Amino acid sequence: MNGNSHRTNKNSKSDNREEQLEELLMFQRVDQELNSTLNLENVLTLTLDWAMRRTGAAAGIMAVTTLDGGNLIPLVSLGYDPERIRKSIENPVSISEGVSGRAARTKKVQFVPDVAHDPDYIAMADGIRCAIAAPIEMRGRVLGVISLEGDQEDSFSEADASFVKRLAARAAVALDNARLYQETERRANEMASLYGASRAISSSLERADVLRNAAQAVGDVLGVSSVVITELRGDQDKIVVVQTHQAPALTAATAPDKLPAEGGEFDLKTLPEIQTSIQQRRIAAVSANDANLSAGIREFLNTHHFQSVLVMPLGVRDQRLGCILAAEGRRDRRFIRDDVMMAESLASQIAAALRQAKLYDDVRELESLKSEMIRMASHDLRNPLGNMMGYLELLVAETGDAYDDSQNEYVRQIRQALNTMKNLIEDLLTLEKIESERTAPLLDVNFSDLLDDVYIAQQFQAVRRGHQMNLAKPVEPIFVKGSSTQLRQALVNLIGNAVKYTPENGTIQVRLLRDSGKVRFEVQDNGYGISPERQERLFQRFYRARESGTEHITGTGLGLSLVKTVVERHGGEVWVKSTPGSGSTFGFWLPIATREDAAE
Repeated sequence: MNGNSHRTNKNSKSDNREEQLEELLMFQRVDQELNSTLNLENVLTLTLDWAMRRTGAAAGIMAVTTLDGGNLIPLVSLGYDPERIRKSIENPVSISEGVSGRAARTKKVQFVPDVAHDPDYIAMADGIRCAIAAPIEMRGRVLGVISLEGDQEDSFSEADASFVKRLAARAAVALDNARLYQETERRANEMASLYGASRAISSSLERADVLRNAAQAVGDVLGVSSVVITELRGDQDKIVVVQTHQAPALTAATAPDKLPAEGGEFDLKTLPEIQTSIQQRRIAAVSANDANLSAGIREFLNTHHFQSVLVMPLGVRDQRLGCILAAEGRRDRRFIRDDVMMAESLASQIAAALRQAKLYDDVRELESLKSEMIRMASHDLRNPLGNMMGYLELLVAETGDAYDDSQNEYVRQIRQALNTMKNLIEDLLTLEKIESERTAPLLDVNFSDLLDDVYIAQQFQAVRRGHQMNLAKPVEPIFVKGSSTQLRQALVNLIGNAVKYTPENGTIQVRLLRDSGKVRFEVQDNGYGISPERQERLFQRFYRARESGTEHITGTGLGLSLVKTVVERHGGEVWVKSTPGSGSTFGFWLPIATREDAAE
């Protein structure tokens, strides 16, 4: 008896040593394979494969925890209906549910010899009799769970549970490395998403575009099922829905969200959580499972089938604009610190973009109002001004012979004032017309021929004042892209100024040259000249550089401003060189139209 017993014990110990040796060799191969990859899915597949081969499990799942640690997402499975697993991926399982959730929650291996008597068991396949679930833990944090199921009563033993626990410990290091690598990639992708979102949000100044791009950017970056953008109205005690967005790939079955209608109004007094977030300019997370929610916000969540909402207040400096609701209707989502940081960045950019869009609308409205006022004023002024000028000439014609020298001076002053008003109205209308054509298409213009026409027209005025005016230009024509009407006005103003601001019997040189893909136009005179301190303001509207000897010359101060507007609209630049008493040179350059431009 004793001899047989001794041999039995000896054989038993030998068998245990062989099993231990076999397990050590297996774990060595496991370590080699697990540490050879940083791909998360590969790590999980290898771990599950080893676990099922060693235990003879009929089915198995490798699930990882969500970033907030509150849910499990099955990433790798064997032996299950793919349709069931797909649904559970789209709707992660809370760690408060199932045997796997219990393993993650308690951080202990769960061995269930008979699933029929386990209240937490959730059936994923038919005919399952027993189960094992082991947490994969690293530095006190549960990274995932290995879950195995057998279709026989004795499929698993305590030894199998112990093995799965040791395997989970081995897999934890590899899984942690893979998670860190994945986290690095995720952060890089987040930065890329934020950059792309920032470009999309700021790509337009139109309010409708900003709202649409902003809603889509929030949905894409935060990965929520719905986005609602609201604005404060009234005395800032109401919010109005101005834009909504739902993830395009979602359906009513996968995301039951019911978006509020655009234009819908909500009283903030009934939504204290949102009101506090807007007032304090602080992001707030709201969950339907929170027992402390106000009745109003709970009703809001239930009405729209939202499980979780991240409230993103919008504000610029001390101005509150409204808020964005990043809503999740598929599950109760716990928004983590990274979500909040990205939301803060997005909210800041969106608020700035909305503010810019508002300023753009205001400026556009003012521009429209200004244009309308100029048109009305010019129409209302031109008729009576024309009457005044006509009756003045009639009066002078009938009674002019009876005037003495002082009375003739009065008439001259009146005529000069009326002409100044007439020129001012015409310059304002010309300037307004040029600015209103800012978006008009630019056509090919023969700049050489255009200059010839203007030069001939101005030659008459130059001859009347005794000036010698010459033109120098290349023989071959030079083309530019632009508006012939506007460019003609710029040439008329510069040559006309030279004729006007040069004392009688002066010299004026007009030049046109090619210069490295540009056309340069210059008008040089030997007139009064302009002092350096006045040259800086020459192209400002209504500014006139009054030098000694020019007091008798009339003008509106809009001519050079108009030249600058025209040249810059055509992609060029104006300049001036002048010395008091020696004359001035005014000029500008424009890009020459290429052959491709001309062909178009």
